[in-house]
Amino acid sequence: MPKKLQKAIRTPIVQYEKPVERPFEPSLEPRFSTQQAQELEEAIPIPPMPERITITPTLTQEVKDRGYRNITIDLSTEHTNEPLGIRDLGIIADTMTIIRADSPFTYRINTASNDETPAEKGLAETEFEIEELYITNEALTGKAIIRVNWNPRLIRPK
Repeated sequence: MPKKLQKAIRTPIVQYEKPVERPFEPSLEPRFSTQQAQELEEAIPIPPMPERITITPTLTQEVKDRGYRNITIDLSTEHTNEPLGIRDLGIIADTMTIIRADSPFTYRINTASNDETPAEKGLAETEFEIEELYITNEALTGKAIIRVNWNPRLIRPK
């Protein structure tokens, strides 16, 4: 004969109280303890609450329709402050990234009189509006690729 694995548990009978016929209403206690404070509260009217205004959210989206150009530089030829021709493209780039740099070179942003920055693969410039890049290098081997990005929807005064 199999054993019983369950025991009968006695369930108590629950009795519920009769629901309250009238809901609870709190009594307001005076907020001030002194008579002068009470008079002051009565003398100064409470300003009405402003009407609620529905504020519609402003949605912004990053512009994904950006233009870019990969500019290839022959590093086997010596360059001294040679412009890359970004102005000739008729654009103003807002970022640039060095994708490839087989040999060392330097660049200057916007004018040839600015300080030189040594270039290395993965370096990105994001804080400037780039009108032109000037390249300087010794004649070594390989090539460099610089990607410039611009926003075609950005309106600039002429």
